[in-house]
Amino acid sequence: MIGRIFRNLYFLTFLNGFLLATLFYFKMEANYEEELFKAIQSNIDSKLNLHDYNDDDSVVVTVMHACNSLLSSRSAVFHDQNLDGFKVDLQPTSIDLMTAKGACGSYSMVLARTLENYNYPVRIAQMKSNGVYAAHNVVEVKTKKGWAVLDPLFDVYFKKPQSGLADFDDVKNNWDYYKKQLPPKYDLSYRYEDVRYSNWGKIPLLMPAAKKILDLVLGKVKADTISMRVYFLRMYDFYFLLTLVICIPVFIFTASKIIKTKIFPQPNIPLTPGNIVKYLKARALNKKIEPAINTSTQAQTTAIDS
Repeated sequence: MIGRIFRNLYFLTFLNGFLLATLFYFKMEANYEEELFKAIQSNIDSKLNLHDYNDDDSVVVTVMHACNSLLSSRSAVFHDQNLDGFKVDLQPTSIDLMTAKGACGSYSMVLARTLENYNYPVRIAQMKSNGVYAAHNVVEVKTKKGWAVLDPLFDVYFKKPQSGLADFDDVKNNWDYYKKQLPPKYDLSYRYEDVRYSNWGKIPLLMPAAKKILDLVLGKVKADTISMRVYFLRMYDFYFLLTLVICIPVFIFTASKIIKTKIFPQPNIPLTPGNIVKYLKARALNKKIEPAINTSTQAQTTAIDS
């Protein structure tokens, strides 16, 4: 029955229309989301002076302050609201921006997306706390001076004793020094005890196998720092490409069915460019062309007749 449905031209036409409409929807949402983050970037740019632009540390810290300020107001509004419709594992960043309902996860996604607009490499770090990974998410950004860790939920960054911003390992290895830079409301259970950048056990068999391949190709040290989350900062673009991958073979299959049904005199005629041109011309000239008989079939028919 399923095969009959997928061979039905009415259903295939509907399916193509649905996929095309879905493509337009995801593209419009992707463009809208991009405009939102361009507006945020424009607002941040107005707060930066020429000196800041020449100092990566000033830029990334200013971006974090702006994101924290923007999301804090939304978090206050949506904190106690039941938003089950927004509970998607990999939801678009515009939803994180709208509600900040994902707490540290939402703050990190918005900050990472904004920093990417400034062309900084980023990764989302899943902090270990009380033996549990992903208890708290922070963002690591790569500047000309190296990696720096930013905590957008608490609006925290760390300064090294000499100069520059500290990375995760700096804070982890000298927690007693860096915890003095924390604000009063900081949750001290987040002690930078350890970190991971991707949960390679999330999809059994598939993701562990992918990690082993990456370990062999890239080396374990580099593979361990891959942050899968940053590849989904633009979810509408991802959904668009995924739909396009589905749409192309469906369109080709539908087109071939239409040609064989509406243009070719018999459905078993090979679908070749020459045959398409031949029978299109025949249709245009309103001529009736009989399909060519296979040579071997013709020989068998002759033998039987004799």
